[in-house]
Amino acid sequence: MARPRDSSGDSDPMAHTQQIFIILLISSTLIFGAITGFVSLSDGELFCGVAGQVAHALLSIVCFALVGVTFWRFGWILGLIDLVLVVVASNVGLGLCRYFRKRSDL
Repeated sequence: MARPRDSSGDSDPMAHTQQIFIILLISSTLIFGAITGFVSLSDGELFCGVAGQVAHALLSIVCFALVGVTFWRFGWILGLIDLVLVVVASNVGLGLCRYFRKRSDL
């Protein structure tokens, strides 16, 4: 038996869950991309030696794994958008690190 339609205007709960998942996935990818960009420039202070290289590699792997999940779960359009946003976030992290390093030298 079919359920009667709800007239309250609520949308499908699965669509709402899907939207939350997309937002969380892309925002976590952006955060990891920015951290990766910040860490790659601050090798001497933050992560030095083999442990720093391993930490940087793990951040990169997590970041691109999240991009892969976006490709797999939501298709190539959102996957490409997420990939571009990762590159932008990484460059923003690099830029912020350079800015704060120059500012502290003054």
